[in-house]
Amino acid sequence: MNSNAVNNALGQMQARYRSSPLPGFLSWWRGELASLVPEGLRRRMVSPRPSLWLVLDESGDTLSAWRGGDAPERLDEFRVADDLQLLRQRWHEALERFEDGAPEIRLCLPERLVLETSVEQPLAVESNLDAALGYQLDQLTPFRAADVLFDHRIVDRNVRTGRLRIDLRLVPKNQINELLERLDVIGIHPHAIDTLPDDREVPLCEGFNLLPEAQRPRYVYKRARLNWVLAGVAVLVLGLVMAQSLYLRNRTVDRLQAEVAALRAEAEQVLALQRQLEDSLQAANFLAERRRRQPVVIQVLDEVSRVLPDDMWINQLQVRGTELTMMGLADGSQRLIEIINESPLLDEAEFRGAINVDPATGQERFNARATITRREVQDAAASGPGE
Repeated sequence: MNSNAVNNALGQMQARYRSSPLPGFLSWWRGELASLVPEGLRRRMVSPRPSLWLVLDESGDTLSAWRGGDAPERLDEFRVADDLQLLRQRWHEALERFEDGAPEIRLCLPERLVLETSVEQPLAVESNLDAALGYQLDQLTPFRAADVLFDHRIVDRNVRTGRLRIDLRLVPKNQINELLERLDVIGIHPHAIDTLPDDREVPLCEGFNLLPEAQRPRYVYKRARLNWVLAGVAVLVLGLVMAQSLYLRNRTVDRLQAEVAALRAEAEQVLALQRQLEDSLQAANFLAERRRRQPVVIQVLDEVSRVLPDDMWINQLQVRGTELTMMGLADGSQRLIEIINESPLLDEAEFRGAINVDPATGQERFNARATITRREVQDAAASGPGE
């Protein structure tokens, strides 16, 4: 894609933007936001773009230099035919009065030099309106596009009829070429050629620019650009600070999560050790507890030996938990139950099975059981060492 195609595409995009309602909305929105900021602060942050109006009088011989804006101020007045060196000096003095930087220079032509007409165009050509007007200018006016400088403004956009009503302004080149050449020699290069609505005591430029796009010097408001650069840097720094804050936050969160995980692992280890200790204590106390709960066999044997008379013999004695089983021989084994029940360590004595007579000894063979009283055994075990 060559440069001409790029320029044409950019021109079409700019034309579409200017013809759309977006510039008006952005201007309104910017004004509404600016009204919220105190005027002094607003001027320090983004001061109005300086503008210098060169107002040509009706005779075409005198130029008045005005500080443009909401309240125009006359800076100087000089004749175009004056001494060239003097004009340059006075021009530089006028520029030096702009403290905010070089102003945008706007040459404002009187009403007699500018031709005004109203034309209509199809709505479809709005995106490329400059070229459409240039092609049809010789049909709309007595001039060819090459012989005039022109600009337009859309007055009405009728979607229902599909027509555009346009305010067209043009000036023949032969009427201002000499003036532009003289200004160029002085060192004045207008950024725009505008029109004046009528003969006013205080000029008011209408906002047209008759210069073709290719011939318009590029104006850069350095202070505003610096402010925008500083604002961009501030936004960038703010973004970096926010990104750093998020990074540090995420890093802190990761570190805390790692510490929590480490503490959780340590806590699980402590709990495991605690469970292991409890298991060890339970294992260590198991035998002691079992021994504490089980009757002391030696004491039971001692008690049995103490309570049984000499004519009773124990052949077999077995202790299972709290149950005592005895088998033996006796003369008159019926006494056994009473003797055992009188013991403080034994209770609930009874015979198991029938009582038989041993043919070898002639004594009664018995099989008896009794319940060992655990409390009495424990008390006996506790008091035993002290006796």
